[in-house]
Amino acid sequence: MPIILILSYLEIKLGILRKGYQERYLMREIISYFLKIGLLGFGGPMAHIAMMDEELIEKRKWATKEEYLDGLAVCNILPGPASTQLGIYMGYMRGGVAGGILAGVSFIFPSFIIITLLSYLYFNYGAIPQVNGILYGVNALVIALISTSLYKMGKKSIDDVKSILIFIASTITVYFLKVNMILVLLAGGILGVLFYYKRSNIKKSYMVAVPLFAADSILLKLFGFFVKVGSFIYGGGLVIIPFIEQEVVYKLGWMTQQEFLTGISFGQITPGPVVITSAFIGYKVYGFLGAFFAAFAIFLPSFIFILIAAPYLKKVKSIPWVKAFLKGINAAVIGTILASILFLIPNGLIDIWTILIAIAGFVALWKFKVNVFYCVGVAGILGILITNLI
Repeated sequence: MPIILILSYLEIKLGILRKGYQERYLMREIISYFLKIGLLGFGGPMAHIAMMDEELIEKRKWATKEEYLDGLAVCNILPGPASTQLGIYMGYMRGGVAGGILAGVSFIFPSFIIITLLSYLYFNYGAIPQVNGILYGVNALVIALISTSLYKMGKKSIDDVKSILIFIASTITVYFLKVNMILVLLAGGILGVLFYYKRSNIKKSYMVAVPLFAADSILLKLFGFFVKVGSFIYGGGLVIIPFIEQEVVYKLGWMTQQEFLTGISFGQITPGPVVITSAFIGYKVYGFLGAFFAAFAIFLPSFIFILIAAPYLKKVKSIPWVKAFLKGINAAVIGTILASILFLIPNGLIDIWTILIAIAGFVALWKFKVNVFYCVGVAGILGILITNLI
């Protein structure tokens, strides 16, 4: 009897140790990946979405393609930076709430450090690092990366005539008519309900917003402003940035227009989420502490929205009208991705060398399944070499 008790005790202890080791491994895996994408994720949100699709879905199988697309659809209809929210969602799928938090923090951290350093150099020495060579190569590679992801996601979402119509209409309205992306996605969802949902008892849903109250302290004003931006502004960086400019330059007077444009350029050349520009503004207002408060505030709503929504996504998406809504949005998302490629081509493919980099990148990613981070690194090196030679 004592031997049986001892063996049972050892079995329980080994089980606890094994479980603890597995959890630590998962957390290390999540941190490692999102630090990499935060450090090498040039090209904006569409590039980040493509990178996560390529690595986490195609190779590591953290979730199914359907789960990924559903998460992407939800992230696109929520306010705030979609690629950051998608990273939090993927971290949650892999490691629960802790995984979601670690994924988001790891994704944001490298770009926060880089832009804070650039802010320090700019405001103290007026120095702007020369990174044109890196962007010359990476921008071309980004087009190849997004194109491969477009095809893979399109195979899953575009599977009948109705979804093709939503896809084409979304591309046209975003690229040619310049309609706000969130409106296009909502329209795609409504068309999905009309096309795929056969019942008439559609229930209404409402978003509850918590008002923000003004504070006297400059730090609290900074925090309150960027919480508001992260909570209520849809459409990603292209929508958020003009709104921020209107407020911080013309209304609040926190910086000049030239300083703001410099901050935008830093946000564009910094890997990770584009709205990390908020840290540049925060640094101007209140130094390092201001940079931290601004970045923390603008991303805080994304953590809250996703970690609240993710546990219920599987349950909610089984509701027929929600399933139809998501199917329509998924088709519209593919259309917006194609539109983003069309927008990027004039600036990314500017000569024969960038075209060759894009073709080589597409072949490497599509045919030979080369790790996307290696492709980004090589493209950056080629960009430096070519710009120094021509």
